[in-house]
Amino acid sequence: ATDSLARRGAWDIDLLRWMEEQQGSFGPDGHLYSRKGIGTTLAALPLYWLALRLQELGNVQAAMLTNAVVTGLTGALILALLRRLGYGRGAALLAALGFGLGTMAWPYARYLFSESLAGLGLMASAYFLVRFRDAAAGQPRSGTPAGSVLLAGCGLGVALLARLNNAIVAPFLGLLLLAYLWRRYGRRWAAWPGPIALFALPVLAALAVAAWYNWLRFGSPLTTGYLPEERFATPFFEGFYGLLLSPGKGLFWYNPLLFAAVAAWPAFYRRFRAEALLAAAVVLANVAFYAPWYLWWAGHGWGPRFLVTALPFAALPLAAAFEAATRRPLAERRASGAVAAGLILLAVLSLAVQVAGVAVDYNLYLDDVHAELGLYHPATLFDPAHSPLLRQWSYIRAANLDLAWARNGSVNWGMLLLGLAAIVVSILGLVDALQRRRSVWTGAWLPLLLAVVALRLLLQAGPEGDVANIARAVASLERPGEAVALAESGWTEDLQNAYDGRLPFWGLPAGGQVPGAPAGAWEIGSAPLTLAPVRFWAGEAGAGFYLSRGQTAIPRKPPVPPLDPMPRLGSLALLSGVEVEGRVVWHGGTLPVTVYWQALEPADVSYTVFVQLVDEEGGKAGQVDRLPCGDACPTTTWQPGDLVAERYELVVDPGAPPGRYRLIAGMYDLASGERLPVTDGGGEGGAGDYVLLTTIEVRQSR
Repeated sequence: ATDSLARRGAWDIDLLRWMEEQQGSFGPDGHLYSRKGIGTTLAALPLYWLALRLQELGNVQAAMLTNAVVTGLTGALILALLRRLGYGRGAALLAALGFGLGTMAWPYARYLFSESLAGLGLMASAYFLVRFRDAAAGQPRSGTPAGSVLLAGCGLGVALLARLNNAIVAPFLGLLLLAYLWRRYGRRWAAWPGPIALFALPVLAALAVAAWYNWLRFGSPLTTGYLPEERFATPFFEGFYGLLLSPGKGLFWYNPLLFAAVAAWPAFYRRFRAEALLAAAVVLANVAFYAPWYLWWAGHGWGPRFLVTALPFAALPLAAAFEAATRRPLAERRASGAVAAGLILLAVLSLAVQVAGVAVDYNLYLDDVHAELGLYHPATLFDPAHSPLLRQWSYIRAANLDLAWARNGSVNWGMLLLGLAAIVVSILGLVDALQRRRSVWTGAWLPLLLAVVALRLLLQAGPEGDVANIARAVASLERPGEAVALAESGWTEDLQNAYDGRLPFWGLPAGGQVPGAPAGAWEIGSAPLTLAPVRFWAGEAGAGFYLSRGQTAIPRKPPVPPLDPMPRLGSLALLSGVEVEGRVVWHGGTLPVTVYWQALEPADVSYTVFVQLVDEEGGKAGQVDRLPCGDACPTTTWQPGDLVAERYELVVDPGAPPGRYRLIAGMYDLASGERLPVTDGGGEGGAGDYVLLTTIEVRQSR
């Protein structure tokens, strides 16, 4: 939904039509729409919009940073709320870090699920209600009562826009507001309506936006798109046990630190009754709400994903535990030492659980266990032998690491060092804050530096591969009135990540009809590209443009400067453009070369294209010989005016002598070995049997 909105101002998720109604529902207009709230769609929009305008950034990769920011902000609010309640810097900071590193908040910071944003909204609402309490009492640095209560309503509004079911928590936040009003104003009822109205105004606005969004998608403000089979059908206590203690999805096993939070809750309650009751109510309300849901475990996910929303509140009592562990009086040191030891043990266990969820793609476990037992077999939820908490560790090895700096068994040391530098800088900032030193460094330069590091990591891990190259090609060749049909469902994320164009996406099987494309449609897949007036191939992926009925092909120019003059290969085609990425290549390296052909007339012979690096004596440093599009668009299918392009990965021979080489291209008949003659740019003097593209310098390996 974010993709459609950022790219062309639409709301559909037609790119997922191949999933039918697994992830969305069809609206009255025939488009597929997400059933999720609008909040996360809008939250990811700024990063997605930025990535669309920077080709080096992956769109999906940038959007996936949204919940990292959301989780960081949530941790900051936990710290701020606990400090406002009166906890020391150390206890408040440890509780916030416990939330960020010791709970499922960390693994889910990598994804774009809506629970993280909902948790931020609810925690913002709670924090600003506490700030309203302080502002009404005249405490410094608390803002105005009106501004605080309005922001509290905005926080709840954000939570509702993320997930409308967060309305179950609204009464508890409202009761907290009423408790504060009673403390401050007592029976002076005239002072109550103003804060209540300010709190309710953003909430009502959020409900109005949600109703409008329902109407936009499904034609009715009260229709959310959920299917009849998606209902509350699980026995309550089965789901209740499953969410809290089951081996496969139990909250406490995925977040061992919460054992300490439960133990510390009475101490938290003795000091802050209203706030402790709110924290408990938020957690229990979410458990009670999702326990009877037919899919209470939330499908594919690390632990009980639905409860991620409640984690910020579950972490609040940790401040009382950390405070107890750091008591100074001599009489209490022995007890505090035991508390500290228990906390350290639980923290280590919690950190280990989250590392297992972050380091390796959870789908490895799911693929294996589903193949063994079937999809969502009860054993994966209730049998310890099949618990992801145990089996996930068996996948942690170099080949399976799913990290920005470690993928497919190799380590990117540059990215790893950047990440470690960011961690060191963050620790220095935390130390600076603990020592109560307010500086420009922690207030401005630290966030800016971390943002620069994140951007650099994104640039290093930008889109690559055959599908990414096809996506860039389509974006450079597209015209208004066209659409993109993806025939390979497994390529969805890679295409979405790299494609920076503005055409509507349709996730359809090969040969599917694409409505709303009067000028024609691009079909991306691995099938042969026949009868397409524009064809582009890269490795194992291809894109062909097919005209709509009644449309006449209009010659399309390559998205690169045209060659002047254009070399002509026999009577078959013109070499109308070429793109070479770089003029220096290392031994064993790869030189990407894209060649554009403009067909002149049909051919009776299927010619082979060659691209070579040759020295002055004719010695080769590398070569590619390939039928056009890997035989997916042979020259026998070319029609006059067709634009046929292919990207080649020319591997340089590690034993080739360093020096300057000529990059040449041409075509030949594989049966006879005879090359097509070249005029207007061939050879060295304008004629010959090859085209000189450019000169490349080959260097010894670094």
